[in-house]
Amino acid sequence: MLSDKLNLFYQLVNEAVGVHGLNAKAVADVVITEAFPDTMAAASHEGADTMLRNGVIAFLSAYFKRAPSTSPMQLELEIPPSLTPIVQKLKKEAHYVESLGQYVPVPILISNPEWLDDARRYKRVKGEQTLAEADVLDELYHAVINQKSD
Repeated sequence: MLSDKLNLFYQLVNEAVGVHGLNAKAVADVVITEAFPDTMAAASHEGADTMLRNGVIAFLSAYFKRAPSTSPMQLELEIPPSLTPIVQKLKKEAHYVESLGQYVPVPILISNPEWLDDARRYKRVKGEQTLAEADVLDELYHAVINQKSD
């Protein structure tokens, strides 16, 4: 019974992702009542519906950050063998997509080139900002060292 409920939940999540993308709030709002009607009714009756919703949103946010291979019930997206050598060079399994406001697993980025483009552009801007900050820290370091030697 429990596994049937969880299977239904993951099925509904995957369907909602097809409509709403990886927006944990939108997906939660679509699936929570249908997947867990008794729990939602009890939570509403006891005034805990917001806490339940927030918990589902937190769960989905973490779920969407994991690579699909970490859970058998996750979206099944395979990385094409020709891309595997490139993907293996990445240090992270998910990358931030600014337009979505969340991290997206690499296999999902591969299947959505517009999100992949967003992620790579975001990472490049952040990298340039980090290098600029490092340059200022270098400048500060040298000024401190020179001041102490005077």
